[in-house]
Amino acid sequence: MNELTRARILDALVGVVYERGYAGATVTSVCARAKVSRQTFYSMFGGLEDCFLAVIDDGYRHVRDLIATAFEQAQCWQEGVRGALAGLLSFFDAEPRLARVWLVETLATGAWALERRERNLAALTELIVGYWPAPPGFKSHPLAAPGVMASVLDVLQRKLLAGESEPLISLLGPLMGVACAPYLDAAGVRAEVERAQALARETIAKGPRAPRARIEQAAIPEVLSDPRARRARRCLLYVAERPGASNRQIGEGIGVASQTQISSLLARLEGLGLLVKHAGRAGHPNAWSLSAYGGEVAGELARRPLDTLTNNTAGTREDG
Repeated sequence: MNELTRARILDALVGVVYERGYAGATVTSVCARAKVSRQTFYSMFGGLEDCFLAVIDDGYRHVRDLIATAFEQAQCWQEGVRGALAGLLSFFDAEPRLARVWLVETLATGAWALERRERNLAALTELIVGYWPAPPGFKSHPLAAPGVMASVLDVLQRKLLAGESEPLISLLGPLMGVACAPYLDAAGVRAEVERAQALARETIAKGPRAPRARIEQAAIPEVLSDPRARRARRCLLYVAERPGASNRQIGEGIGVASQTQISSLLARLEGLGLLVKHAGRAGHPNAWSLSAYGGEVAGELARRPLDTLTNNTAGTREDG
């Protein structure tokens, strides 16, 4: 229940900041929108700044999961970049309030918010670089990846500030060109732009994506509700049955041989507030257990396993 209340408060703050800007937000206005008492608010957050930082971190975790999923499903780095950008733009189109708050309103708050934003962007850049090997024989400039990230953010911020009605997914082609320019020749960049534009047209033709379900409406987070998230669900249920298991034990138990992949998966579930890591003493592995929220979600998964939704046709890949 605490996790649901916390989510309601964060959603209320996003709504208030979207309408009034951070300068116009107050604890009273957030509590009124979330329908909670000030005592409840202060039992979860140290104040309005602390609450806003939680919104920034929530955005980081969601974007991190979108990017990681896209690259883990991709056959090559170009496909990963295209999938990551498409997922990001589609998500922002479905959640315009969050997009505005994360990408624009954060810039008008203060050094404390900008510092957290920059820290999260640096972590995202490091994640992307880890998934994005340079082409054979190509030595990328150390500022290439941060430069691409800054360019993408600048384009999105300008688009949101302009208040244009055209969906952000329409930017997929140009942004794909920006992302690939440091790594491909002109012909290769043109080819990737054309593929991205075709995907953008296909996405627009399908109509707008429905906003993500609020946590109050479903105990299972959206990232676990995806039929392809079999490994993530198995991981959560494995820890529910074997609290205190190590990275290696969990990986072997759910069939993930790569220690990098299982570490990334566990970190993502920890970021969602589902798992708790207990650091082992020197020479001993970490141990994992469910958080209170993770216990609720695991119980819900046990009652209605989502693996039955999975399309088992050939070529379907898991998201990890």
